[in-house]
Amino acid sequence: MTVSLARRYDDPHVAELVAAAIGADNPGHVEVGTAAGSIKIRVVAPSAASARATLEDLMACVQAAEGTVGVGRARPA
Repeated sequence: MTVSLARRYDDPHVAELVAAAIGADNPGHVEVGTAAGSIKIRVVAPSAASARATLEDLMACVQAAEGTVGVGRARPA
Protein backbone atom coordinates (compact mmCIF):
# COMPACT_ATOMS: atom_id res chain seq x y z
CA MET A 1 0.00 0.00 0.00
CA THR A 2 1.24 3.49 -0.86
CA VAL A 3 -0.04 6.68 0.73
CA SER A 4 0.98 10.20 -0.30
CA LEU A 5 0.19 13.48 1.38
CA ALA A 6 1.25 17.11 1.29
CA ARG A 7 1.30 19.92 3.83
CA ARG A 8 1.74 23.55 2.74
CA TYR A 9 3.48 26.36 4.62
CA ASP A 10 3.49 30.12 4.10
CA ASP A 11 7.30 30.11 4.11
CA PRO A 12 9.13 27.64 1.82
CA HIS A 13 12.11 27.69 4.22
CA VAL A 14 9.87 26.27 6.97
CA ALA A 15 8.85 23.43 4.64
CA GLU A 16 12.55 22.67 4.11
CA LEU A 17 13.23 22.67 7.85
CA VAL A 18 10.28 20.41 8.66
CA ALA A 19 11.18 18.01 5.84
CA ALA A 20 14.78 17.85 7.06
CA ALA A 21 13.61 17.11 10.60
CA ILE A 22 11.43 14.15 9.62
CA GLY A 23 13.21 12.84 6.53
CA ALA A 24 15.78 10.50 8.04
CA ASP A 25 13.46 8.34 10.15
CA ASN A 26 12.70 5.45 7.81
CA PRO A 27 14.30 5.90 4.39
CA GLY A 28 13.25 2.46 3.14
CA HIS A 29 9.54 3.04 3.72
CA VAL A 30 9.14 6.81 3.80
CA GLU A 31 10.10 9.44 1.25
CA VAL A 32 10.02 13.11 2.21
CA GLY A 33 10.59 16.05 -0.11
CA THR A 34 9.56 19.63 -0.67
CA ALA A 35 8.03 21.56 -3.56
CA ALA A 36 6.55 25.06 -3.75
CA GLY A 37 6.42 25.59 0.02
CA SER A 38 4.95 22.16 0.79
CA ILE A 39 6.33 19.01 2.28
CA LYS A 40 5.49 15.88 0.33
CA ILE A 41 5.40 12.57 2.18
CA ARG A 42 5.10 9.13 0.56
CA VAL A 43 4.71 6.02 2.73
CA VAL A 44 5.06 2.49 1.39
CA ALA A 45 3.75 -0.17 3.77
CA PRO A 46 2.71 -3.83 3.56
CA SER A 47 -0.80 -3.12 4.92
CA ALA A 48 -3.26 -0.34 5.63
CA ALA A 49 -2.69 -0.77 9.37
CA SER A 50 1.06 -0.41 8.95
CA ALA A 51 0.62 2.67 6.75
CA ARG A 52 -1.69 4.24 9.32
CA ALA A 53 0.74 3.59 12.17
CA THR A 54 3.61 5.07 10.16
CA LEU A 55 1.56 8.16 9.23
CA GLU A 56 0.48 8.69 12.84
CA ASP A 57 4.13 8.58 13.92
CA LEU A 58 5.17 10.92 11.11
CA MET A 59 2.47 13.47 11.88
CA ALA A 60 3.59 13.55 15.51
CA CYS A 61 7.12 14.24 14.24
CA VAL A 62 5.80 16.96 11.90
CA GLN A 63 4.02 18.64 14.81
CA ALA A 64 7.16 18.49 16.95
CA ALA A 65 9.24 19.96 14.10
CA GLU A 66 6.69 22.72 13.56
CA GLY A 67 6.84 23.56 17.26
CA THR A 68 10.62 23.69 17.12
CA VAL A 69 10.67 26.16 14.22
CA GLY A 70 7.81 28.19 15.72
CA VAL A 71 5.14 27.44 13.14
CA GLY A 72 1.50 27.91 14.01
CA ARG A 73 -0.87 26.01 11.77
CA ALA A 74 -0.04 24.84 8.28
CA ARG A 75 -2.49 25.48 5.45
CA PRO A 76 -4.02 22.47 3.66
CA ALA A 77 -2.16 21.68 0.43
